[in-house]
Amino acid sequence: MVDKFVNHWFTVDMEAIREAQQAVDRAKDQLRSAVQEARSQGQTWAAIGQALNMSRQAAFKRFGEVTNPVDGRKIEGVRMSIDQVRRTTEQIFDLISAGEYDKLEQLIHPEVRNELPASLISETWARVLTEVGVKESYVDTHVALPAGERIEEDDQILGTVVGVTTLNCEAGEMMGRVAVDDHQRVVGLLIVTPDYSPLPF
Repeated sequence: MVDKFVNHWFTVDMEAIREAQQAVDRAKDQLRSAVQEARSQGQTWAAIGQALNMSRQAAFKRFGEVTNPVDGRKIEGVRMSIDQVRRTTEQIFDLISAGEYDKLEQLIHPEVRNELPASLISETWARVLTEVGVKESYVDTHVALPAGERIEEDDQILGTVVGVTTLNCEAGEMMGRVAVDDHQRVVGLLIVTPDYSPLPF
């Protein structure tokens, strides 16, 4: 009798979760449609961002579509999920802390490789080690716009964004920032103290 009650409660609970997820998915589709309709009626990204309590850039990265001004055709951009950017950010610092610079180089955009050679990354990491010791874990890995605004929703995003994490080391913390383009290639890398300012990206 008790087992039947537990199994019934478990089934009902799982169904409620599925229904709630479906409602969230429908709401996201409705929001995307409403934004597209507002744009088709001439609303600016600034007005849409204000309605969504976010910057115009955040609204564009979340909902925007890029059109070629010459022929009016939609340019298909590669969209990334926030989770992908978080994973890439931690992967970059895993490779750095393991000294796997050959693998790291493959993730860096070809046009940026000369600015981010393995020797520079290695020297920077050596300074981190002398200041705060070995990396132990990550804290609060998230995604932000290059201007600094945090992106909270796990939607597909367009264009370059920044993966941000706190590198929890044995004797302190450092902030790691990885700018990635829409092909998940590194276009910027920064390791600084948590209170460092102003940030270049």
